[in-house]
Amino acid sequence: MTDGEQVPTTECRVCHTDVPAGDFCGLCGCHLTRRRWEGPDWLRLRDFSAAPNESVLSPSLASSLFPHLAHRGAFRLGLAAVLVSIVACAVLRLPAALVAVAVLGMPTLFLIYLRESDAFRDLPARTVALTAVLGIALGIGWVLLSGAVAAPSSSVAVGAGVGGAQMLRDGVAIPLGAAILVMLPALIVRLLGPPTREALDGFIIGALGSLMCTGAATLTRLIPQLRTGVVSKIPMSHFLVEAGIRGITVPLIAAAAGGLIGAALWFRRPENTEHQHPGAVRLVLVSFATAVLLVYVSLGLVDVSRMGQWLMLALYVAVAVVALMALRLGLHLALLHEAHDEIAADEPLLCSHCGHIVPDMAFCPACGVATRASSRSSRALRRSERPQRVDPEPEQQ
Repeated sequence: MTDGEQVPTTECRVCHTDVPAGDFCGLCGCHLTRRRWEGPDWLRLRDFSAAPNESVLSPSLASSLFPHLAHRGAFRLGLAAVLVSIVACAVLRLPAALVAVAVLGMPTLFLIYLRESDAFRDLPARTVALTAVLGIALGIGWVLLSGAVAAPSSSVAVGAGVGGAQMLRDGVAIPLGAAILVMLPALIVRLLGPPTREALDGFIIGALGSLMCTGAATLTRLIPQLRTGVVSKIPMSHFLVEAGIRGITVPLIAAAAGGLIGAALWFRRPENTEHQHPGAVRLVLVSFATAVLLVYVSLGLVDVSRMGQWLMLALYVAVAVVALMALRLGLHLALLHEAHDEIAADEPLLCSHCGHIVPDMAFCPACGVATRASSRSSRALRRSERPQRVDPEPEQQ
């Protein structure tokens, strides 16, 4: 494009503003042309706001847990490696290795995500450190306080029934306390006044605190299993259920609940709310997080019941799937309706998700991904090194 060319514009059918022509409105993110099966314009179900060519209802684990990244292939392999390692340790009945992978797998992968998403540069180091320390301290402290060190909850289901008082304590009170602790790191950091207010920053803080809390609690709770030796004689089915619950589903549920709470706390409404729904979005985020935690608490009753191990694992997997879909929808709504960076429609910007050079707006007109779905460092770098319009060279005689 030469300097003399102007970007063609069209009127958005939703916000009624002249915006650059494309598939999406650069201001409100809606499709410029109405499509079937997309739902209400404020929801935009067919296009996830953190990944191009993905539906909001698509069960994509990588783009739900790692929304800042444009390329997630390595993290998909990382998730697969964690899953395979946990299952292998369970099949081989290696308690020490199982505990290590279950405790360190998801938190380590998330820390790598923080590095790749520039979180260590965009967020103050003390904020990230405080979140991690709070999560670890709360997780260990709660397990010690609740007296659950010698009784892994997934093993309670196999055996005799329990009395009413014990069921209320182990099946309601302890899981409820754990659910509250999962939210505390994000609440404390938010009360201290974070320097930035972006929904995905809140997601990072909330998910990090909950993963650290869950990992520390799992380690403290599973320490007694290390006494069984290098290779345990406990039935392999017990290890598989333990691995599935403690190493996979519980961290995913915690990350989803904590991430939703963090996104709700960091969500900042735009100045012009005529075509936005900030109050409804914040309510949806909090409601989703609360629903996930309440369902998670209800699983405590499953843990102390006589239910079979495999059925228990199936219930945990179902709750994890619901939690991740709630997280995906919550982050999508937050990116669609939160306050965005200053608009510079006359300046070109390279979209890190689709690779097109588009006007610098809240949403990419080509793929519909929110500009804030990339890190502040990435946005600042691409704005400091904007694509240059070059005049065509004259033909050689």
